[in-house]
Amino acid sequence: MRSVALRRMAASLVVLWAVATGTYALVSLAPGDAASRITDPRLPAAARERWRRDFGLDRPLRARYLSWLAATVRGDMGISWQHRRPVRALLAEALPPTALLTGLGLLTETLGGLAIATWQAMRPRSRVDRALTITSLLAYAMPSFAVGMGLVWVFSYALGWLPASHMLSPTAAASGWARLGDGALHLVLPVATIGLTGMGALARYTRGSLLEEQSQGYVLAARARGCSRRRAVLTHALPNAALPLVTVLGLSLPVLVSGSLLVEVVFAWPGMGQLLLQAALARDIPLLMGGTLVGAAAVVLGNLLADVSVSLLDPRVRP
Repeated sequence: MRSVALRRMAASLVVLWAVATGTYALVSLAPGDAASRITDPRLPAAARERWRRDFGLDRPLRARYLSWLAATVRGDMGISWQHRRPVRALLAEALPPTALLTGLGLLTETLGGLAIATWQAMRPRSRVDRALTITSLLAYAMPSFAVGMGLVWVFSYALGWLPASHMLSPTAAASGWARLGDGALHLVLPVATIGLTGMGALARYTRGSLLEEQSQGYVLAARARGCSRRRAVLTHALPNAALPLVTVLGLSLPVLVSGSLLVEVVFAWPGMGQLLLQAALARDIPLLMGGTLVGAAAVVLGNLLADVSVSLLDPRVRP
């Protein structure tokens, strides 16, 4: 078990290196550079060239990449060219809002998907089952930004019930329950957007797993002993059907992370999405690479934890 964990950790490091190297090459080889994006257009050419030398943009790509890689291995992500602040400090400020949004979105996706799938499994091939199947497929097929803009149009502009953007209102209280309530209202639409887009796939997968478990001998035996369909599904079938769910959640992390970043842009949420968008537009390589590494590390860590969780829950898949 320990050797398998070590091999997976080594493979995760290789994946992180490959993602970082590919991203660095794509950003560096794209037309233009940060000097033309960040500096004032009225700045003389000599001053702009001096700016490029100060940030090492006049060096060959290979030398710049090796310097960045060596500094990153030491834990130094560098200074943001756009913000003139350490990348680690900027990421530390942006990570908590993103973690809050992604965590609540994942919780909503999981609970909603399980509830829908359980409801369908207890009423297979009914009208409700067909309606929920169509709704789940539509939610899964729609991109997160389209769902977000639709929710904003309905609940913010048409009904005026919820705020359309940002994390807090400009007139929010400095502290206390009023500020907490204002923040909760701003969370509703972005969390619902993330939850709805992931809920469909989770519900479809769990429904199929539940229907398959209901045909197994232990569930049929429970029904023969007089157990109701509801109790058979919730007590007997659901715990075993939830094992593949861990793998599905691990595999959905890349979509969840990328979707949450898009949702942040739609709702002007002050997290990693806004920060990386600004870095990409400004060609701020240190900040863009730092954010890419954090996102890739979250995805790799999530998949690794999913594999370990499945091994712990199901002894049959242990090496």
